[in-house]
Amino acid sequence: ALSPDNAGAYTNLGNVLRGLGRLEAAVASHRRAVELTPDNGDAHYNLGLALRDIGHLDEALACFAKTLELNPEHSGCHWDRSLTLLQNGDMKEGFEEYEWRWKLDANPPRDFSQPLWDGAELGGKTILLHTEQGFGDMIQFARYIPLVKERGGTIIVEAQPQLSRLFSTIEGVGQVVNAGADTPPFDVYAPMMSLARIFATTPDTVPANTPYLNAPDAFAGQLPATLSSQLKVGISWAGSATHQNDARRSCPFKHFTELMGLADVALYSLQTGRAAGDIAGHGCEAFVTDLGGKMNDFADTAAVIGHLDFVISVDTAVAHLAGAMGKPVWVALAHPGDWRWMQDGDSSPWYPTMRLFRQSDPGDWAGVFEALKKALATEAGGKSG
Repeated sequence: ALSPDNAGAYTNLGNVLRGLGRLEAAVASHRRAVELTPDNGDAHYNLGLALRDIGHLDEALACFAKTLELNPEHSGCHWDRSLTLLQNGDMKEGFEEYEWRWKLDANPPRDFSQPLWDGAELGGKTILLHTEQGFGDMIQFARYIPLVKERGGTIIVEAQPQLSRLFSTIEGVGQVVNAGADTPPFDVYAPMMSLARIFATTPDTVPANTPYLNAPDAFAGQLPATLSSQLKVGISWAGSATHQNDARRSCPFKHFTELMGLADVALYSLQTGRAAGDIAGHGCEAFVTDLGGKMNDFADTAAVIGHLDFVISVDTAVAHLAGAMGKPVWVALAHPGDWRWMQDGDSSPWYPTMRLFRQSDPGDWAGVFEALKKALATEAGGKSG
C-alpha cells in the first residue's frame, strides 16, 4: 500500500502465497514483479516456479528460459528447469539438465580421483554406482544396474544401510557397501541417478522389466490368517520427514480410515517411524494390522509385500518398492505431483503395475480417497466373486 511499485515486496508476497498453496494469487504477484523489473532473472524464475505449481509447464519453461538468458549460470533455475522438463515428459533433455544438481550449494559432487563413467564398454573394469538422494530414488534407479552389467564390468553399489540387503538381490550386483563406509577399489564411477542420462532414457525406453527387486528372505513373522476371499492390502501414508516436500506428499492418516471396514479387505500397515503411531492414535487397531514394527529394513518390507495382493501408498519408498517388485500398487499423489509421475494420466512408464490417483486441486485428499475407496470396493468384489 505504501510502495505499490516495490518489486521485491511482490516477489516476497508471491513466495509466501506459494508456500500457503494460494497458487493463483502467487502467480499474480510474481507477474507484477516481472512487469516492474523485466530484466531481473530471479523475478522470471519465481514466476516460473509458481506457474509450474498450477500446471502451466510450457509457460514455466519460457520463464526459466528468460532467467537463463539473463543469467546463464543460474544453477537453481537449471535444476528446476530439469524437473519441469521431466514432468512435461521430456526425459532426454530433462535428464541432461538434471546434472545441474551438482552445482547446487547444498549438493556438492563426490570427490573421487577416478573418472566419471560415460557409458562406454567397461571391459572388465570395476564401476562404483554411488548413493544419492532418498530411498525411493535409489529403488527407482536401481533398474539400470543390469544394463550397466551388460557393459562388461564388475559392479559395486553403494547404498543406504536400509537398502543394502535388498540391493543384493539385483541382477549383476557384485558387491553392496553401506553409504559412509570405505569403498573397495574401483576404476570408474557414476551417481545412481545419472544412469538415466547415460542410457539416454525416454518415456518409450524406460527399462521397466519388473520385478528387478526381490525379497532376499521370507518374512520372519506370520501374517494373521484371513478369509480366502479377502484382499490383503498394504498401506503407507507418510514418507521421510526430512524430504523437502513431505508435508505435501504425505497424507493425514484420517483419510486412510475411508478404506477400513470393507468386508472383503484385510489392511496391513507398512508404515514405519513416528507416523506408525497414527493407528493407535485414531483407535483403528481393530481395522488394520500393524507390521511396521516388525520391519527393520527394506528387505523386510519387501518380504511382507511379497505376501500381499497389492499396496496403496502415498508417494514414498514403499510405492517404489512395490512397483519394483511387480506388485500391483496404487499411489495417492499430491497436486502438484513430483516430476517422475509427470503431469497427467493414471499410469507410469516406470512401473507397469502402478496406478496413479491424483489430487485435482492442492490438498484435495478427500477426492483421491473417494476414488480409491470405490476402486478398492470394486477390486474386493471381483476377488470374492
